[in-house]
Amino acid sequence: MKRILENKNSTNKKIEEFSSALPFVNEKFVELFENFYNQLTELNKISTIGPFISLMNDPQINLNNMREYGNVLINYQIFLNKYLTQMINSYFQALERVSSNIQEKTTEEARKLIINSFEDVFSKMFESAEFSINYNNLINVIIDLNKSYQKFVDASSPLLNRQSLSKEEKDLLFNNLYEIKKLTLEIKNKINERKND
Repeated sequence: MKRILENKNSTNKKIEEFSSALPFVNEKFVELFENFYNQLTELNKISTIGPFISLMNDPQINLNNMREYGNVLINYQIFLNKYLTQMINSYFQALERVSSNIQEKTTEEARKLIINSFEDVFSKMFESAEFSINYNNLINVIIDLNKSYQKFVDASSPLLNRQSLSKEEKDLLFNNLYEIKKLTLEIKNKINERKND
């Protein structure tokens, strides 16, 4: 209890220093700011808020996870581009085959030509060593992407490692968030009023 009173006294001193340093700030603004500051302080004490606390507590771990995740995303983009390039090239090869041989064919012959052209081109592509390597790399990167994402989520969300919040805790949390949003809007309005005056 004594510690809470000391914290409140130190907060009041900070607010008084703030208001004395800025003479144009009125008491209502100071009161709004004090409420906002107190609610942010209380919010920071809640350990079940999720990634917010984790990011503040150990940013280096999260930066490393984000860097790793970024590298995996870049590799994913590279292998996806290679895979899609092979698919598109094969598609255009099949279209070229069809367009060069379709003149003066009956409907049935044209249908068979289209089917056989696409089947031949895509079969060769699927059987090629280059496609196997690219597809394997793409699948491996997708697995790495999932692992990296899971690692990032696990490191940044203590909420998931804890039992679910009770209804009262959720209501209190959402009420506090609503109050913070409301105070922020009031502060913005006051600042805009000051600018207009």
